[in-house]
Amino acid sequence: MSASEEEKMSPELQQFLMAEQAKAQMQQTVARLTDTCWDKCIGTPGRSLSSREESCLSECAKRFIETTQFVVQRFRSKASGADSGF
Repeated sequence: MSASEEEKMSPELQQFLMAEQAKAQMQQTVARLTDTCWDKCIGTPGRSLSSREESCLSECAKRFIETTQFVVQRFRSKASGADSGF
């Protein structure tokens, strides 16, 4: 979308589009988390998860979220010029 097209959109429409983009990004992140942690923690799926599988999935999800937050914060600090080295 060009800058002139964005200028023609109402603020409400711009806000709606930004919210939809955020939702899409969140869905992509959840899908990546699910794929990554499933492949790491689940061998052969059964009727239920073992305690080891549950623990692995929980820890994997926590680390995935922490890492994602760290990367986002690093990029924000780089973008603001607050950090001199990467």
